[in-house]
Amino acid sequence: MRKVITDKKLKQLQPGHFHSVTEIMVRYRDLDTFNHVNNAVYFSYLESGRLQYNHKYLGNLIDWKERGFILGTNHMIYVHPLFLFDRVRIYTGVGRMGRRSVTFVNLLTNQEGVHVAYGYSVLVAYDFIRGRSIDVPSSWRERFEKTDRFLLDMFSE
Repeated sequence: MRKVITDKKLKQLQPGHFHSVTEIMVRYRDLDTFNHVNNAVYFSYLESGRLQYNHKYLGNLIDWKERGFILGTNHMIYVHPLFLFDRVRIYTGVGRMGRRSVTFVNLLTNQEGVHVAYGYSVLVAYDFIRGRSIDVPSSWRERFEKTDRFLLDMFSE
């Protein structure tokens, strides 16, 4: 049976569940006509969190010219708006691993620690030279399991 990331589980996420956090100040260009962060920008925040995570935990194990990830799915639950000069903290970890994909889970907070959004992204392991998906390399899988055992267990229940 395939395990899925549910909204109920996402809403249980807390900052202490994560080993990777990226902080970004909200920029003027992030705003919409209502002067809060546009909904689409939150996905850019998730991308920044994943990039930082992969750099920190995969480092030289991944050569983005040869193989890496492509985005398969994004999902976001919006809870509270972000405004200009807020500092958004993007907590990033791995909540699920499939044969050819990895699901990154995220919690976004503002500088006061208010939960502003929850999300996940399914990334497919990809061979850029051959132009096709691949199995998640064992060296990547081992790093994810070592780093995010708590999250992997949390989302397997």
